[in-house]
Amino acid sequence: MTRIPLRIQPMTGWSAAVNTAGLLGVGWVLWRVAPETAPWVVWLFGAGLVAWAVRMALAVRIGATGGDPAAQSGPGAAPDGRTAGRSRVPAGVAPALLVVMGLAGSLTAVPTQGLGTALLVVTVILLTSDAAVGPGTWITAAVLGALGVASGALLTAAGYAGTVTASALGLLTILAALALAVVVGLGRRAQRVLLAERERANAEAVRAQATAHRVAIARDLHDVLAHSLGGLVVQLDAAEALLEAGDAERAAARVAAARRLAVSGLDEAREAVRTLRGPEQDDTEAPVPAVAPVELARRLDALLDPEDAAGARLTETGASRPVPAALADALVRAVQEGLSNARKHAPGRAVRIALVWHPDRVECTIDNAVTGGRQDDGALAATGGGFGLPGVRERFGEVGGTVRAGVVTLDDGGDVFRLRVEAPA
Repeated sequence: MTRIPLRIQPMTGWSAAVNTAGLLGVGWVLWRVAPETAPWVVWLFGAGLVAWAVRMALAVRIGATGGDPAAQSGPGAAPDGRTAGRSRVPAGVAPALLVVMGLAGSLTAVPTQGLGTALLVVTVILLTSDAAVGPGTWITAAVLGALGVASGALLTAAGYAGTVTASALGLLTILAALALAVVVGLGRRAQRVLLAERERANAEAVRAQATAHRVAIARDLHDVLAHSLGGLVVQLDAAEALLEAGDAERAAARVAAARRLAVSGLDEAREAVRTLRGPEQDDTEAPVPAVAPVELARRLDALLDPEDAAGARLTETGASRPVPAALADALVRAVQEGLSNARKHAPGRAVRIALVWHPDRVECTIDNAVTGGRQDDGALAATGGGFGLPGVRERFGEVGGTVRAGVVTLDDGGDVFRLRVEAPA
């Protein structure tokens, strides 16, 4: 995108009041010294004051209408489509106003006994404080301003500026004010650049937070759907087998269990979507209380199927204690992922879940036998997207824990696929 080298920055009411006071003060002093000054000096200085007033009025209008400075020159509408036509300044107006102000201020600085320095200083500050103006532009303007001051001094010494006399001290003072204006303008530029960088960093942080929030929701949806759909397949397969064996009563119980699992999965999925669509959490919300051991055990037991003789079994050892909600969710999701993987890749095989409470941490392992190689349930295994284990690692990484997954050989020579997670608790 092409940058606009000379643009009019929006002006607030307070800045407009300060500029108006300065404008009126300079105009009053000019009126007082006009009788002693040559007419060309008065008219040129007056033109500079008019340019200053017009620029200030345009800046106030842009600030009031919320105009985009980047749309103030050239054809086309403003990027937001709302302030086009109200705050846009025709191309060439902004540079022309600055040229008139700088020329009037530099040439009349000495003939008005330093009064024109005000116009020159304002012009230089406006140029140097604008981050869109390159160094070549404002350096050229400062040099031309100094040459204009010198030209005004020569005209004054030659008697073309009225009864005013030029002095070396006055000339040096004006040039010092010009140099100080450059320093002040560069300081304001640095502040504006820093503020813009801070705003961009804040915007990036907000976007990153929103992205992380959506990733977490997607992770929840994956875990819920993988567990629910895997459980449904197991329940319906069992119901089909029972119907073929003529045991309609137990088959009906399996179908009812499948329905409960589907309803539970839908509820969890709706809650995840509701969180995604709802407002983001802020720092003012009350912290989530710790999850009691009884509640954690209830949530883990709810994942098991008590009617499956070859299903999962949970054992718990050690002194249990309350854990943060994030850790409790991570443990539940890890067990869900372990059960889902077992249903996909080792259907019908026993799953052992061990929850071990250490003095400084909690450890959970999910084992399922893989003797003779994995025997995938083709239809169910094909539903995997490879997001389960990475999601578990993300969860435990957020609570300072670790995750290990792979085939392990037991002491009896059998092989199991083990998902082991642990975190400080």
